[in-house]
Amino acid sequence: MNRSLTRLLRGVAASVLAAVWLPALAQITFVSSNEATSSGKSTSITVTRPTGLVAGDLMLALVVQNKTNQTISAATGWTLVHNSDDTREPKTVIFRRTAAGSEAANYSFTSTDNEAIAAGVVAYRNVDTTAPVNATAMQANGSASSATAPSVTTTAANTMLVGMWGAPGASFTKPAGATESVNLATGSGSNAISALATHETRAAIGATGTRVATLSGSQTSNGALIALRPVVVDHYELSLASSSLACLSGAVTVTACADTSSPCTNAATTINNQTATLAASNGTLGSTAVTFNSSGVATTTLSWPAASNGGTTSVTLSSEQTTASNPRKCCPNGTGCSVANSCSTTYSTAGFIVATAAGGAAATVPAQTAGTASAGYFLRAVQTATSTKACEAAITGTGNVNWSYQCNNPGTCSAGNLMTVTGNAAVAVAGNASGGTASSTAVPMTFDANGNAPFSFNYADVGQVTMNASRAASGSLLTALSGASNAFVVRPGGFTLSTIRQTAAPQLVNPVAASAAGARFVKAGEAFSATVTAQTSGGATTPNYGREASPEGVLLTRALVLPAGGAAGMLSNATLAGGSFSSGVATVTNLAFSEVGIITLSPAVADSDYLGAGSVTGTTTGNIGRFFPAQFGLSAGSVTHRSGLSCAPASAFSYLGENFRLGLTLTAQNTAGATTANYTGTFARLDPASATWNLAGRDATTVFTVASTRLAPGSATGSFSNGVASGVTLTANAARATTPDGPFSAVFGVAPVDSDGVAMATFDMASASGGGNDRTQVATVPLRFGRLRVSSAAGAADRALALSVAAQSWTGSAFDTNTPDSCTTVATTAMSFGNLRGTLTTADTAASGAITLASGAGSLRLAAPGGGRSGTYDVALSLGTSATDASCLQPWAPGAGDAATAGANLAFLRGNFCAAAYSNDPSARATFGRQRGMDNVVYRRENF
Repeated sequence: MNRSLTRLLRGVAASVLAAVWLPALAQITFVSSNEATSSGKSTSITVTRPTGLVAGDLMLALVVQNKTNQTISAATGWTLVHNSDDTREPKTVIFRRTAAGSEAANYSFTSTDNEAIAAGVVAYRNVDTTAPVNATAMQANGSASSATAPSVTTTAANTMLVGMWGAPGASFTKPAGATESVNLATGSGSNAISALATHETRAAIGATGTRVATLSGSQTSNGALIALRPVVVDHYELSLASSSLACLSGAVTVTACADTSSPCTNAATTINNQTATLAASNGTLGSTAVTFNSSGVATTTLSWPAASNGGTTSVTLSSEQTTASNPRKCCPNGTGCSVANSCSTTYSTAGFIVATAAGGAAATVPAQTAGTASAGYFLRAVQTATSTKACEAAITGTGNVNWSYQCNNPGTCSAGNLMTVTGNAAVAVAGNASGGTASSTAVPMTFDANGNAPFSFNYADVGQVTMNASRAASGSLLTALSGASNAFVVRPGGFTLSTIRQTAAPQLVNPVAASAAGARFVKAGEAFSATVTAQTSGGATTPNYGREASPEGVLLTRALVLPAGGAAGMLSNATLAGGSFSSGVATVTNLAFSEVGIITLSPAVADSDYLGAGSVTGTTTGNIGRFFPAQFGLSAGSVTHRSGLSCAPASAFSYLGENFRLGLTLTAQNTAGATTANYTGTFARLDPASATWNLAGRDATTVFTVASTRLAPGSATGSFSNGVASGVTLTANAARATTPDGPFSAVFGVAPVDSDGVAMATFDMASASGGGNDRTQVATVPLRFGRLRVSSAAGAADRALALSVAAQSWTGSAFDTNTPDSCTTVATTAMSFGNLRGTLTTADTAASGAITLASGAGSLRLAAPGGGRSGTYDVALSLGTSATDASCLQPWAPGAGDAATAGANLAFLRGNFCAAAYSNDPSARATFGRQRGMDNVVYRRENF
C-alpha cells in the first residue's frame, strides 16, 4: 500500500473515531429581547420579560440614562456587570440574571436622577450558569460619530460575543457582521438617549478585537463587549452493572461531568433538559433518548429476559447536545472508568440481587454513614423461569452466603474487617482491594419460599465500596449464584477537633476562656495547632479518610463568640488538605486567627461534597481563646505645651517642672500589623487613664541628660474603640533640678504595656537610664529652666508706678529674657504687699491688674497713693500653690488685707534670690514720692 493511501486511510479512521465520540456541538443561542424608553424624564424604566424564556436562560439588561453621576439599581436577582465611569455621558449600566423556574412578567430598574432613560433585556440559551461571563470590558469614548467597545480576550471556545452601547443622542448603526437585538432612542434634545445591543458567535479563543458602532452624529458614548461562556462539560460517563440477571431489568446511567474527576464527583448541572442518545446491541432500553436532570444525570433501564447464561449486551452513548472537552468513559458498576463510548454487561440466568423489599427490583444502595446501621434490605436469590422468563426463587431455607466488600475509592481497604453484615447474626466480613473478590466470609441467612433473605450492614470506615454475595453450587442448587450491590459511598459520621494549643513554645493549651476576663491563649495572627479526626457516628476513627483518589480534606470554619457583634476576623490555613490525613487523623500547626476575642471552630468536608454524597459536618469546639493583640502601633499627634495655661499665641516650649501634654494614637494590631478591631470594651486590656506609660526622654541623639527620676508621666485620657485609641493625651513633666540646666530639645518616648503584656511593635529611642532602644518616640518638646524676676522702681507720689517683670531662662551659661514666653500671667490674687513706710497706708497698696507677659516681658502696675501720701512698700508674688509666698522678705508683715489669697501655680518660675536652691518667689520695692536729690544717685544696691 503506498504512503498516500495509508495517510488517507489514517485520516478517514481519525475522522470516524472523532465522529464516534464527539457529539454535535451545542452553541449559545439568542432567545429574544424586549426594550423600553421613557417618554420624558424619569427615575425608573420597566421592560417586559423576553418571550420564550425558560429556566437557565441568561439575561443581560442594558440601562442608559442621560446623566453621569447617578446610581442605577436593579431588583434582587440581578448582578452588576458594568457601571460606566462617569467621565462620559450617558450613564451606561449592564446587569445579568439567570432565569429561575418562574419569572416576573417584567423587570424594573431605578435611578437616583430624573432624566431620559432607556433599557433593553436580551436572553440567551446554553450559557454556563455557574460562570456565565468569560471576559468583559467597557470604555468611555469622546465626542465622535464612532462608538468603540474595547477588545476582550476569551479563554473559552464558542463564546457569544455581546456588544452594548449607550449615547446621549443620535442613533446607532450596528457593527458589520453582528446581529442586532436592541436598538432604541428616546427622541431629540435634552431627552435624547440611544442604546444598542448586538451579538455574534465566536468560536476562536483569544483577543476579539474592538467592535465599533456608528452614530448618526458626533456624541460621547460608552461601549462594552461581553463574552458569554457556553455550557461546559469535561466528559460523559456511561455506567451499568458489569453483571446482570436475565429476569430483571437493570439501570443505565449517563452523567455529565464538569471536571476530570472519574468516577464523576462534580456533575455538570447546567445541561438540565438536554438530551443524549443510547443504543443497545441486545435487549431493550427503556428509552433511547435520555434527558439530563438538574443534577447532570440521565437514566433509563435495560432488559433482556431471553438472555442465555453468559450472553452480553453493549450500550453505546452518542449525540449529546453539549459537546464535552474530553472523550466519553465507561464506568462498569460506577467504578473503574476507562475511555470508551460503550459499556457491556454479562447476563446470568441465576444470581443474587439486593432489594429494598421482598420480591422487589434491584435497589440502588444510597450513601451511608460510617458506623450507622443501614436500612433493612433483602438478598434475593433468583433464577429465570423456563417458561415465563420471570424471576423465581433459586434457593430457600437456611444456609450460608459468602459476603465480602470491595474498596473502590480508596482502592485499598483499611486493616481489619470493618464491614459487618447481619443476616441471622452479625458477622464481620472480609474486605478486598479494588477489583478483587477473593476473600469472603460466610454469613448465615434464611431465605423464604420466594428466595428473600433479610439483612442489614454497617461499615466502620469511609469511601466508595461495593458489597458482593456468592454461593457455590451444591445439592439442589445446580448453578452457582453471585451478585453485587451498586458502588455506594459511605461518608464520615462527623469530625472532632482536639489538642488545640499554641504551636510555638511554651505550647499553651487552649484555656477555653468564657469572657474577656478569661486567660489569654495566643496572639492575634499567631500560629496554633489542632488535630482533626474523621469518625464514625459512634466516635471511632475512620482510617480511610483522606486516602481517596482525590483526597478529601476538612475545612474549619470559625465563629466569633465574643465580643458580641465584633469583627468576624479571618482564620488562616483553615483547610486541611486530604493528603495530610494519616489513618483518618490530621494535625494542622499553622492555624491563625486575625482578631481579638473568643471563637469556636466547626469542621466539615472541605469541598462540601464527600465523594459526591453531600457535605458532612463535625462537632463544633468549645470556646477557643482568648486571642489578644500581638502589639501596639503608635502614631504621634501634637504637643500641647504648658498644659496648665491657656493663651494665644500658644507657647512653643515648656518650662522644666511645668506640665505638657503628648498627643498620640494607639492601635492594637495582630502579628501582620493589621488593626484588631475587637480590642475594645472589656477586651481592651489597656486603659490609657490607668496605664503604666514608661515615659523616657533624650536630648538630640543622646540619652536625655535630665535624670529619669525627674520624668513624671501624669494622667492620660482616651479609650479604645474598634482597636484604636485616638486622641490619647498623656500629661507629662520633666522636673527642675536644684541648679539651672538646659536648654533641652527633649525627644520623648513611651512604652505602654497592657495587662496581657502587649507592648509596642517597634522601639526607636533609648530609655532615660541609658539602656537599649525600648521606647517609641512620641514628640520633641523644647524645655527651658526658667525663673520670674520683678524689679524695684521709684516714682512720683501722685502717679501709678510700673515694676518691670521678666520671664528668664537659662541659656547654658546665664539667665536671659525668655522671649518666646507670651503666655505667663500672675493674677492679683497671688500678690502680697507689706513693709509699709512713710505715710503710706494699706489703702495705698493695690495692683491695677494681673501681670501679663509679651515676649518674656511685662509689668506689675501699682496704683498711686491717695491723699498726698508717700513712702515705700514691698511686693511679693506667690508662685506656689499656697497664698503664702516664699520670697526673701519672709518673715515680713504684709499690709492688713493685702496678703495674697491664692497661689499662681507657677512654682517652676521660682528663683534663687536668697537661697541656693531655686525656691524663692520674686519680690521688689515700690517707692512713691522720692526726693529730687535721689535723681542723681550714682550707685544703689537692692536685695529684693
